[in-house]
Amino acid sequence: MLQALLIILIASQISCHPLNTRFVLGATNATIEHIARCALRKNSTNIHLDRARCVLESYPLIDGHNDLAALYGIFANDSVYSVDLNSDMSFVWNHSYSRVDIPKLRMGLLGGQFWSCWVPCDAQYRDAVRMTLEQLDVIKRFINYYPGTFQFVDTSDDVLKSFHAGKIASMIGLEGGHSIDSSLGALRMYYELGVRYMTVTHSCNTPWADNWMVDEPTYNGTVLNGLTPFGKTVILEMNRLGMIVDLAHVAKKTMLDVLNVTRAPVLFTHSSVFSLCNHHRNVQDDVLLKTKANGGVVMVNFYTFFVTCSPNYKTEATLSDVAGMYCSDYHNIAPLK
Repeated sequence: MLQALLIILIASQISCHPLNTRFVLGATNATIEHIARCALRKNSTNIHLDRARCVLESYPLIDGHNDLAALYGIFANDSVYSVDLNSDMSFVWNHSYSRVDIPKLRMGLLGGQFWSCWVPCDAQYRDAVRMTLEQLDVIKRFINYYPGTFQFVDTSDDVLKSFHAGKIASMIGLEGGHSIDSSLGALRMYYELGVRYMTVTHSCNTPWADNWMVDEPTYNGTVLNGLTPFGKTVILEMNRLGMIVDLAHVAKKTMLDVLNVTRAPVLFTHSSVFSLCNHHRNVQDDVLLKTKANGGVVMVNFYTFFVTCSPNYKTEATLSDVAGMYCSDYHNIAPLK
């Protein structure tokens, strides 16, 4: 399973101990000893950067969510071959969201990337499946267009092979259960096409699961009370296939229902800690405890509105704010392994 991959969260110049073993998920004793050796290097003018490089060159850091494929649609009409990802894309597309390009990925020593396959909620009940297939096509085309940089993978073994070959292991996450159009057959075919996680909802309900907006005080739409019986069937079928369940966009009751029914660890690809930022896209303490018991992972989120909202409001999150989500007292509630 891909969730068994080693994921290392680098923490330096922040309030918790750098590279504490609780930041290493699925690590062996040998891994922890190697990280300790990285942390002890003293012959650098920048010991924190030296330590981070040592770890990232030794073990693959996996990014769980990247919207580049959607940007191809917005800025290039899905024309992969008219875009040069070796350029600085912040200038090519001239937009604050267009910050992903090969030089930045290489500079960050990224080991693996889940490319997000997302279609708008208003495609639900209409052409969501077609639009999803078209975006899957875009993802596979830009992966294949840069064979020296990206390598399409769909197993954990191939992630490691890609990493050791000096490439960025490229995986696909389906962002929103509306893309299956309530069809288990469609779900299975997405798996055959390489999808290895699915976000149960985006910011809209499916006919079988509530999204996070249900928890908003001003919400006045349909409430399903978490997962329906068919929704539970979807989760179990994902378990059977080996597709990771992502809870990043779902309502709290949906989170709890999934954690009660799933037979495999879950993933929160882009959520933060609710007690530190009271946004309903974030994970509340009781859910964190259940996620810990499940063996699941809450990944690192860099989006300001999910990092520094009330009660710690700031207009722009810093790297220290992001690190604080993973080094703060909330580890007394649900420490990482």
